[in-house]
Amino acid sequence: MVEKKHRTLAIILLLATSLIWGSSFILIKKGLAVYSVEQVALLRILFAYIVLLPTALIHFKKYFKTHAWKLLISGLTGNLIPAFLFAKAQTQLDSGITGVLNSLTPLFTLIIGIFIFQQKLYRKQFFGILIGLAGSIGLSLINKNGALGPINYFVFFVIIAAFCYGFNVNFVKKYLSEIPSVQLTGLALFFIGPPSLLYLFSTDFTERVATQPGSLEALGYLAILGIVNTALALILFFRLLKMTSPIVASSVTYIIPIVALILGFLDGEQFFALHFLGMALIILGVFIVNRR
Repeated sequence: MVEKKHRTLAIILLLATSLIWGSSFILIKKGLAVYSVEQVALLRILFAYIVLLPTALIHFKKYFKTHAWKLLISGLTGNLIPAFLFAKAQTQLDSGITGVLNSLTPLFTLIIGIFIFQQKLYRKQFFGILIGLAGSIGLSLINKNGALGPINYFVFFVIIAAFCYGFNVNFVKKYLSEIPSVQLTGLALFFIGPPSLLYLFSTDFTERVATQPGSLEALGYLAILGIVNTALALILFFRLLKMTSPIVASSVTYIIPIVALILGFLDGEQFFALHFLGMALIILGVFIVNRR
């Protein structure tokens, strides 16, 4: 339960994080116009890593001995793996739909909390999970003409990413809550930044920067994605997580799909009635899961 004096701050953090993360999917889309899936994911991580490197270096010695493996797990499940999965998904999914599917995060937060972190499951939460998953399955069956068709397996990249986020939320709350949010974000990225840098320069990244039209503009979008939508958003989210519970914190996904859909629509993406039906089912499921 959030104390009354902190409730306003928690709401502000919830809204700010939702708005920032909701714009992530359109930025991924802009990056993919020039760069490969791997490059988009790695650049996202690297920009966040670079901006938070000073704080990671300052606090490295304090937390390394007791928390190194935990920070590595958080960096992988909360950053690196989802970055690849979202970029891969958006090669075949519109940014708005990806944002909607990301709303499954609170459902996976609950499921993982129950089966791994021994949280209690209530009957209404079980039905909420089923409704939310039904919505995601429905979205996976909608084709480009707005009708039901063969399943789009790229949906599962987003589902796995949401699972990773759900795991990381529970993991951080249980094992890393003592580390302040800025240091936690910087240190989690610290462990995955250097390998990401090496991997990036093993690709044709420099060639694309030099030869591809719009490469610098796309790089700018990915810089925003890394610095604002990853580093800053994680700091805000971890601060919210410390003030509330994993389920409440992961409720940022109420607003994320709305922002993602609006930005996708403004960028020319098409949405049909069945898309909104699937979104409604996911949001309803999340709402039921979060009701007391």
